[in-house]
Amino acid sequence: MKRSSTVGEETMAMRARSCSEICGSHLSAKRLVQRFTKRLPVFASSTAALITYLLLIAGARAAEMAAERDFDLVGGVVRAAVATIVLLLAVWLLRRVGTWVIAKMQVTTMLARRIPPVLATDLQPLLLRTAQALIRLVTAAAVFVLGYLWLVYTLGQFPYTAPWGERLGEFLLDLFWEFGSGALGALPGLFIVLIIVLIARWCVRVLNVIFKEIQSGTIALPGLGRETARTTQTLLVFVVWLFALVVAYPYIPGSDTEAFKGLSVLVGLMITLGSTGLINQVISGLFVIYSRSVRPQDYVRIGDMEGEVINIGSLAIKLRTPRREEITIPHSVLVATATTNFSRLAGADGMVITATITIGYDVPWRQVHALLLLGAARTAGVRKQPPPNVLQRELSDFFVQYQLLAHLEEGANRAAVISELHAQIQDAFNEYGVQIMSPHFESQPERPVLVPKSKWYSAPAQDSEQSPKD
Repeated sequence: MKRSSTVGEETMAMRARSCSEICGSHLSAKRLVQRFTKRLPVFASSTAALITYLLLIAGARAAEMAAERDFDLVGGVVRAAVATIVLLLAVWLLRRVGTWVIAKMQVTTMLARRIPPVLATDLQPLLLRTAQALIRLVTAAAVFVLGYLWLVYTLGQFPYTAPWGERLGEFLLDLFWEFGSGALGALPGLFIVLIIVLIARWCVRVLNVIFKEIQSGTIALPGLGRETARTTQTLLVFVVWLFALVVAYPYIPGSDTEAFKGLSVLVGLMITLGSTGLINQVISGLFVIYSRSVRPQDYVRIGDMEGEVINIGSLAIKLRTPRREEITIPHSVLVATATTNFSRLAGADGMVITATITIGYDVPWRQVHALLLLGAARTAGVRKQPPPNVLQRELSDFFVQYQLLAHLEEGANRAAVISELHAQIQDAFNEYGVQIMSPHFESQPERPVLVPKSKWYSAPAQDSEQSPKD
């Protein structure tokens, strides 16, 4: 223990002599650093070695600067105080300007004029909050830069802190220099990217002009109809921009960095894992559009859903039912389901509507035909030409199935006309005492279910044919 205490005292004495030699001599900063470095092993065991080193450097540098320049301590305090007041005024002014800009923003008014009401209701608050956040971010960045400049200036007004101010100033200049050098180095690549973007925009404008003429019917291209022109235009524009992105990618600043490569891998992985269903829907949509199985304003039946086509999107089709409901059907479901288009073959004769009933064998078929035609003639919205006609669709065990076919007037509501047709058919049958029922027999009837010859042309059927002879 005694020997250890003696060694500690010798070490402390050595440190004291070294500090006395270093600090007591009037040396330049360079010589002071050299002498301190030679004695660094002495201070290595001390936890305050780094702090001592920094203080010595600052003191030596301050001594040099005090010798080179005549520092005015009072003047430095005054200048620092003035700089502080200017900083506070600038920060106050920036905050007031930022608050005024946020309060006076007319984002809601501008969006209400440009965005449809359904979208404007959802996007206005989001865009307003985003703009306000950007203004606050810019204000905070400006305050930080002003504070940094104030610190550099204030530290430079005193001899002991002037080296730190110089270092902070040099760091800021070095940062600006590196940023400027990087920006200048990226200019050639950005110029090439700009040229690629301009060429792509010119190609897109040419495509827009061409397809606008196709949609208006001015230009006719074989295999490309007016109903598929818009989809084809969208696909070609997407291909143009995709090709432009592929060509411009190597010239984008930072595209060769590891971070950019990792981001590309992440995006590719997300697309690979999440786009299976999306691609299926898109391909099915292209099949629906280019097969022209349905078109907007067509009246169709898809499975058990029936209505008017109001929109054919890239992923789904929308129907408006007679009950004023909107149904969205994915293209993949549409492709896998049987579709009946009532409008496709309507042409000038109008859309065909049907009414099906079953009547027993004891009612004359001529009378049933006449009653069905009478109901059609009394229905508003049914064309007189071509005239309605009746088909006997089935001769079952207990009844005959009749189907009335009629043509709608242009612009008539299909559901409303069918409903009125059913009502008129019921009135006609009730008027002539014919019940609309389908008999079912569990045993052989006592007498044959036949229509006597004298009743073949029961009203309202007319004897337009010669009665058969006995």
